[in-house]
Amino acid sequence: MIDQEAPLYIKIATQLASDIQAGRLKAGEKIDSERVLAADLGVSRMTARQAIQHLTTRGLVETRVGQGTFVTHPVIEQKLSTLSGFTEEMARQGHKTSSLVVLAETRVADSFAIEALHLPSNAQVHRLVRVRLVDGEPVAIETTDVSASLAPGLIELADFSRESVYGILRDHFGIIPTTGEQTMMAATADASTARSLSLIEGSPVLKLTRLTFDSQGHPFEFVRSFYRGDSFVMKVDLNLGALSGQ
Repeated sequence: MIDQEAPLYIKIATQLASDIQAGRLKAGEKIDSERVLAADLGVSRMTARQAIQHLTTRGLVETRVGQGTFVTHPVIEQKLSTLSGFTEEMARQGHKTSSLVVLAETRVADSFAIEALHLPSNAQVHRLVRVRLVDGEPVAIETTDVSASLAPGLIELADFSRESVYGILRDHFGIIPTTGEQTMMAATADASTARSLSLIEGSPVLKLTRLTFDSQGHPFEFVRSFYRGDSFVMKVDLNLGALSGQ
């Protein structure tokens, strides 16, 4: 809702931000220049300029010299001190999320999942492969393996294009994610990843691997993800320790 007491440029910026978040203005799309915006809305160019600057400060648009102003790709802020699911984290940041389910099946775990989840040979996992969308734009492709013995029938319980795995695990199986180990490294997109994320093959991506533990300290989820390199910001909260005087 637009605050009617807000300055005019804020009202204009708020409406444009709403168009971006609703997908009416898409990532990479060029927005009207301040001259056109001013003429269409019947405001001064200064007011239009302030609105665009406000959107730029919020990271919703970027100005490219000699080209104009474009809608940026959604930026995901990942707090390394907090364990939360993708859906919950994006909701906290005010983004609309959805997923395209590429694969949902129960299968024999691969060697990486067996090692990570401490499973016996030929143990089964529930595997979900999803393209994650933020405000309608693909930002990540995520492969999630959940130990099948801990959550029988998980795949059939929900539509995981809309539902959170953590929410279903919590509500149906009493499994609560408590701690996790996450690693990150730079990588480049192979052909399959590039297609999924609307990138050119070889574009920079961030590879994330996460192992999640329940309240008893048992690993139950192993996640491998590739995030667009232009859509991910890492945030770490640091506290000054005992050696601060050195």
